Amino acid sequence: MNKRKWIGIIIVLIVLVVLIAFASTKEFSDSHLRAEGKRIWVNEGALVVDGCDEASAIYCKKTLNVAGEEAVLEFLFYNFKDNGYPESVRAMINGHEFYQEDGLNIEENGSLDYKIFLNFHVLDDLVVFTFTDGTAGRTTTLYAVDTEGNIVLEEKEIDEDDMLIKDYTDFITYEDNVITIYATRVVEDVNYHGESICNAKDQDIVEAYYTYTYQDGKFVKERTRVIEALEFIDNKGITCTQRD
Repeated sequence: MNKRKWIGIIIVLIVLVVLIAFASTKEFSDSHLRAEGKRIWVNEGALVVDGCDEASAIYCKKTLNVAGEEAVLEFLFYNFKDNGYPESVRAMINGHEFYQEDGLNIEENGSLDYKIFLNFHVLDDLVVFTFTDGTAGRTTTLYAVDTEGNIVLEEKEIDEDDMLIKDYTDFITYEDNVITIYATRVVEDVNYHGESICNAKDQDIVEAYYTYTYQDGKFVKERTRVIEALEFIDNKGITCTQRD
């Protein structure tokens, strides 16, 4: 055996020795996300919170300055099943719970059970935000909470007769102490009261804008602009074969 082959064998033996030594001393661990002693299978996006300071697929910590004081908000999945999916979700501010839900079934319902917290805004001594329960559309609630977890404002049905937040477009703006919300009675820009929007009367109010003005420790609500069916149809470029 020539010298070159001996050198090659020696190099291979050295590499094997190093690998065996490394394998015998390294502490191997499962890098997959775990909680409550279980391996977690929740998809990224099942819990969405805007602007987290600390975050994982099942947890978010967010810090805001409220009236000169630090307010810590936490959002998390918990009560994990053996299949790695959560049964519960909760949200807290400074340790005080303001939202909690059991009976989640993300593994079967998918995005319909996703929890989405967005549009955070500090308004005097309150934290205002929106909570969207799944991705079906028109499932958003407007919230305002204080630093003790008290719910000062909770609005899902913005007006009577199924007027809900139009959460599949830009639906909220803040200006000074005023919140403006865009709401609709039309599902997916097509269906109105279970029928085609073409069956609506011209003067039916199908969408509207609402303001929530925070003054003297409470919110004053006002409808500021309405969109009637005829205007809606024209704006959307909908062709109706027959109109009343």
